[in-house]
Amino acid sequence: MQTPHLDQAYEDELQHLSVQLSRTAARAEQMLRDAVRALISRDTSLARQVMDTDRELDRLEVELDKLCIVMLARRSPVGEDLRLVLTALKSDVDMERIGDLAGHVAERAIELAAGAGISAPPEVLELANGSVELVGRAMKALADRDGEAARAVIVDDRKLDNLHGSVIRRMIQIAKDHPDQLERSIAWSSVSRQLERAADHACNIAEMTVFLAEGQVLRHAGLKGNS
Repeated sequence: MQTPHLDQAYEDELQHLSVQLSRTAARAEQMLRDAVRALISRDTSLARQVMDTDRELDRLEVELDKLCIVMLARRSPVGEDLRLVLTALKSDVDMERIGDLAGHVAERAIELAAGAGISAPPEVLELANGSVELVGRAMKALADRDGEAARAVIVDDRKLDNLHGSVIRRMIQIAKDHPDQLERSIAWSSVSRQLERAADHACNIAEMTVFLAEGQVLRHAGLKGNS
């Protein structure tokens, strides 16, 4: 646990930064959860709510960026404080991208709900649930500054990559066998890609969590490849 600073104003700023980071994380995670729920339940109203929420997440990202920049300029943080600021600066970009991807899934949910034909392949449902779970685990690891939990997120991301590959192969075969289902095959493939990318961004957040908790840089270190 980090030792509080003697400078109470500085300590308050760090706490505010942590709170804003948590708020941004929670909003991104909820958007993805709602998008998946809208997709599975064919709830177009919920899907539109997800798309509308994207503006709020954009605002949270901008506010968090400003906090980080001000802290770097005024406080010149070092050690774990600096790692927190850098983690917030990097992770909020990934959080914003998760929100964007949730919006894309919601768009596809509306499109798929309006049409008829092939329903969600089992692999898509598994990928959807896995992506939501992985994002949730990454956000919790960040909040807890838990490097071990973050490493587990990175390792488990490979399973979702494999699921996405299975979805694409299935959709290609369906499109060949049933040309009238080409558009829906493309739509489900797109959903799969958005979910897989959301999991990749969760993996990025997990890498930054390891940096925050342990001071170790994992990017390009090959952890996923060695899993």
